[in-house]
Amino acid sequence: MSGSPAHRLGNTLAGVALVAAGLLLAVAGLRSEPPSFGQSGEGYVNTDRPGLDNHNSPAVAADPTRPTVVAVVDRVDAPRFNCTLSLSTNAGVSWRRVPLPLPADAPNCFWPDVAFDAEGRMLVLYTATGGRYNQPLGVWLQRFDGEAASGPPVAVAGTEAFHAHLAVEGRQVVVAYVQTPPSNADRPLGFEPGIHPLMVTRSEDGGATFSPPLALDGDARAAHPTVVAAGEGRFVVGALDYHDDVDNYEARHDGQGGPPPEGVTWRVLAWRSADSGRTFGPPIVVADGLPVPQRVVIDLAPGPSFAADPARDRVYAAWDAGTGNDRDVFVSSSFDGGTSWARGRPVEPRDGGQFLPALDVAADGRVDLVFYDRSNDPEDVLVEARAGSSDDQGETFATTVVSSHRFDSRIGQGGLQAIPQLGNQLAVLSREDGFLAFWADTTRATPTSADVQVMDLAVATLTPEDDGGRSWPLAAAGLAALLAGGALLVVARRR
Repeated sequence: MSGSPAHRLGNTLAGVALVAAGLLLAVAGLRSEPPSFGQSGEGYVNTDRPGLDNHNSPAVAADPTRPTVVAVVDRVDAPRFNCTLSLSTNAGVSWRRVPLPLPADAPNCFWPDVAFDAEGRMLVLYTATGGRYNQPLGVWLQRFDGEAASGPPVAVAGTEAFHAHLAVEGRQVVVAYVQTPPSNADRPLGFEPGIHPLMVTRSEDGGATFSPPLALDGDARAAHPTVVAAGEGRFVVGALDYHDDVDNYEARHDGQGGPPPEGVTWRVLAWRSADSGRTFGPPIVVADGLPVPQRVVIDLAPGPSFAADPARDRVYAAWDAGTGNDRDVFVSSSFDGGTSWARGRPVEPRDGGQFLPALDVAADGRVDLVFYDRSNDPEDVLVEARAGSSDDQGETFATTVVSSHRFDSRIGQGGLQAIPQLGNQLAVLSREDGFLAFWADTTRATPTSADVQVMDLAVATLTPEDDGGRSWPLAAAGLAALLAGGALLVVARRR
């Protein structure tokens, strides 16, 4: 077959143009962008119990056998230390309180956590506190049959055990905590000098009995551990390492306000187990060189958030770092079950403090998070709750303000000493059709009063509204242009 050189050149140029256009259209159509989402009305978990309680530090879980059944626990710091357990049977639309019994010799409750086993049995872990400085008297696990406590609480750890959290996979329960010596009972604000180990204990019978504790390797000032089940008997323990920040770890500031220590940094660490928590490997650095954001009281301070995507062997971590209005939220991802980690990426840097992130992962791999954000207040005092989602493995997030109003971030334990802490964690529950975001709202509080440090536990339901920015018609048009351009190039070459 023949043709004039001009005709062949025309076909070639047209083919090249169509191929180039097709590539651009296909990439544009298939690009992965953060999803947008809608929001239902903001509500409060504690609407049925109005009062002056200081609700903060929520943890949440859903019953795998009945996904509309959701349990949330929170810490109450005032007017007396306590924990509350709330249950929703309509996917978070309304809530009611469920009694949480405590041992007779442990008057107060602290650091609660909640989970469900594979059979739908609810498990609540908490630290009972008391004594002159409200120090830990022991860690207990309360099992439930439906909404009723099943037997007495099970002892998990002894005195001076801090920051206990749990994860559940099937009938396996893994609990991590910081163990300090008995002499720590005389130190109400910080830890004893020295380095205190992270401990792990495990149960194979749904929390009825626990193994002797195992100390995790690592010469770290680790605190605020969290545990996630990564599937097939794999567990990851993540924690904040105070590293060379001795001032905050030991409370050398005596719980008084002031600038954060200079010349020191924090780290985020992780430990992996591939045998259901029987053994753990050495610590893995998730992030290091993190600027210390503020002075903290270690009993009340925040820790990093971890979440697992077992179906894809992925683990995610979130934390905040930086000082003043340069304090930002970061997310890192691991695509090998927590063995190696990508460099932390800021979620949405703004002029204004962003802090206390929490994240979770939906069944389809979507990553959801919530955090506090002061970027809309030039004085960096009034805070909003901001939530968002990522459908590209945490690379980018679309976020929006989910609280209906701004509220004061100077409320909470330490507020009157100019060392405020809005609890030690927020909570997210990811579902196929969206997610629930929980935070503490201080609207009803009075910053200058020690008696009115009210926090209400707020919740919002968010629903993704698109498929992450992908345009299938655009991608199809791109493919068609590629095919047409390729055909023209073949014809031109044959001629």
